[in-house]
Amino acid sequence: MLRTRQLQKNRAFSTMISLLLTLSFVLISSPASAKGGISRLNGDIVVSTKRFPSRFGSDDEMYKHMKSVNTHEITANESGKWEFEYMAFLPKPVASLQAAISFYDVTNPGTQQLVDTFTFYPSDRTEKILNGHAELGSKFAPNRKYLMVFSRGYGQSALAKTVIVLR
Repeated sequence: MLRTRQLQKNRAFSTMISLLLTLSFVLISSPASAKGGISRLNGDIVVSTKRFPSRFGSDDEMYKHMKSVNTHEITANESGKWEFEYMAFLPKPVASLQAAISFYDVTNPGTQQLVDTFTFYPSDRTEKILNGHAELGSKFAPNRKYLMVFSRGYGQSALAKTVIVLR
């Protein structure tokens, strides 16, 4: 009889531990609790044909705005150039006062050909969100797909990237 009670207590304890571990795992792996606001954009470049607001009420408000304006298709203006605003969300500070934005033609699957690289001068090494204006001209062609990469310099690993199509 004593052994049966001990087994029942052990089973109850084991079941309770299993439930607690399962609940802990669900809470830890939940995207809402793990990441919030703009941190969900880490490693992304948001491209917009409209200017970005200078301020947002919260990180969540900024995230919603960025998701709503982000485009992957840019249409040429009347002078045949593609103009857009971009905002790079870096997973860690840029840590440099000179960075690069490189464009690779990735229209054909499995190929990546460098088209152009622009120097970018961050005003603060500790920044994790950087924005600018781009104007692409004669080196670029319509109906081509380009990988846009933000890095600490040409040939360095990507800190943020996106793919755009020029029309």
